[in-house]
Amino acid sequence: MFCSGKRLLCLALAWVLLAHLHSQVEAASSFDCCLRYTKSIIPSKAIVGFTEQLADEACDINAVIFHTKKKLAVCADPKQGWVKRAVRLLSLRVKRM
Repeated sequence: MFCSGKRLLCLALAWVLLAHLHSQVEAASSFDCCLRYTKSIIPSKAIVGFTEQLADEACDINAVIFHTKKKLAVCADPKQGWVKRAVRLLSLRVKRM
């Protein structure tokens, strides 16, 4: 009888752990879309990477999402000159690596 209680407790703890891990994976895989662009120019030295958001996929607008050293995600208009320059600089950095 005591042994089955331990098994039940272990199963319950394993279930809670799996549920927690599953919720963490779902939270990491879901994302928010950019709905508008920043009005500020982000200095290229503050940017560590970028991703592109395409309107024909899951979101309404095309955007470049810059990832900063402060771990911020900043939505920018891909048609703006400063955005094109920043993307070009980041792409060159990657090619040099």
